[in-house]
Amino acid sequence: MDFMAEMAELALASRLRRLSDTYWQAVTATYRQSGVDFDVRWATIFVLIARQGPVAITEIAGRLGITHPAVIQVTNELEKRNLIVSTKSEQDGRKRFLSLSEAGQAMLPKLQPLWDAFITVNQQMIAQQTHNLLLSLQEMEAQLAERNFFDRVQDQLTTKKSE
Repeated sequence: MDFMAEMAELALASRLRRLSDTYWQAVTATYRQSGVDFDVRWATIFVLIARQGPVAITEIAGRLGITHPAVIQVTNELEKRNLIVSTKSEQDGRKRFLSLSEAGQAMLPKLQPLWDAFITVNQQMIAQQTHNLLLSLQEMEAQLAERNFFDRVQDQLTTKKSE
């Protein structure tokens, strides 16, 4: 038996990380096998920029629920690879707007069939589940948005001390 599965709730974060690593390895292998020089870490930001057009870094961070430094790190890599371009805001020189470069636009037709396959496989797997993983993740994220995990644990520890 899988020891992490035995640990159940204690290993939730570790199991999510393991699941993520499994996906990332397969996606990376698929990009390589397809001859596409693209990093799995870039996908969500790249797709957001492709769909939305010029978008500010702070908006990307907010829409994806990730940190500003994380967005900066990925967008710097995308810029180095010449997949996106950055323009300064005319109203605020500190603000940058990102859009796909010509090379980024040219990469979209290579990426889209792969992304479509990822979507189809995920849909097939989710359809075979007793509980929809995406809905469960959404519910968990909503609970944590209401009250973060740290505060919940602190409440639990305080309750245990007073018993």
